[in-house]
Amino acid sequence: MSTISAPTLASEIGYALHQILMLNPTHPLIEVCSRVSDDGTVERSRLAKHVSFWSSQLRRPQANSRVLFFQHNNTQRLLLQRGTAYALLGAPEQARQDLHALLQHVSSNGGTTRRLEGLACLVLAVLATAQERYPDALPLWKQARAWLQPQEYDPLAWTWYDAKVLIQLKHLHKAHKVLTDILTPVSPDPRLPRQQERAEAYAELYAQRGGVCSLLHSHQDAIEDLNAAIRLHPTCARFFHIRGLLHAKQQHWQAAYQDLWHALHEMPEDQALADCFLIVMQRLGTQLAVPTTSTPRTKGRATHA
Repeated sequence: MSTISAPTLASEIGYALHQILMLNPTHPLIEVCSRVSDDGTVERSRLAKHVSFWSSQLRRPQANSRVLFFQHNNTQRLLLQRGTAYALLGAPEQARQDLHALLQHVSSNGGTTRRLEGLACLVLAVLATAQERYPDALPLWKQARAWLQPQEYDPLAWTWYDAKVLIQLKHLHKAHKVLTDILTPVSPDPRLPRQQERAEAYAELYAQRGGVCSLLHSHQDAIEDLNAAIRLHPTCARFFHIRGLLHAKQQHWQAAYQDLWHALHEMPEDQALADCFLIVMQRLGTQLAVPTTSTPRTKGRATHA
């Protein structure tokens, strides 16, 4: 099996699928996703063994026509499993080949297994998004949502990725609506968890909408969304960083200073953040106190070994 070495891509895909999919013991992708940790780390060796087994199953010759229907369904499932595994192993082209073959297989055989089609579109959408192929990703997200049942995916995680694609394609008003439909729905949606139950997930959506508001030049709305994000997740330094930048855009230098200082305290290695903080300090007219050290003088001539 040839693979493409792309651990960052693979872990990003693994993390996205782990966040989005609502798995159960009979889910078609349970064997694949059980090899992915919460942070997207993939058990490559064990997953590669699964790929070898599924490949051997796909190479088996078809039996008589009496079991053709069951073989048809099994082929779809195997293509979905192997295609998803290829994506998680950093082999995107092999993944696309299997997943598109699944979609063609269903179409040519007149199948109605929309669930497997929907899952194939979802994996293709995640793959395209991770590779920043946003024009390809947008219709895939739309088709996956049409074919999957609402209980099969997490609506908060799905919305975040959907909005990300819309933002990257500059569909800002659509992205704002998608996020608002989740954050402040017109009518209560029983499928949505309460904000207190999923505080961190909702905080990410508020921060994302805040970014959209900023791009739409609604800076005060953007700050209010970041305020909401910080109330829900007050230990996330990244939110303070974003709000600090929003304050700086409005030349609220003191507020920007406080937020960026808080963020820098938690993320001292972030050079871009440090540079922003220095600019804000300059705007405030504050000089950074740099400790100076002097080299002690030694008496007499220096000696050389």
